[in-house]
Amino acid sequence: MPLSRHIGQKIALASALFCAAMTLPALLAFFWVWFEYGLADTWTPSLLACIAFFACCAGVLYVVSKPQPPLPQEEPATATPHP
Repeated sequence: MPLSRHIGQKIALASALFCAAMTLPALLAFFWVWFEYGLADTWTPSLLACIAFFACCAGVLYVVSKPQPPLPQEEPATATPHP
């Protein structure tokens, strides 16, 4: 039986794709600021932090969006007398 995503997992997957897509413009901006102004400019490490943030968010949201197998059925608890 193929596993399917529920609505929360679909939203998490869409957010993961958005974060992954936002990593590319941040990466391009990082290289542009780095070559234009150097590593001493305050924007350079800030853009590097943005890249790390978007990449980590994409990874976490992707893991959250993965469909989970159903839990096994619980056995009804039977009361056993204590000696």
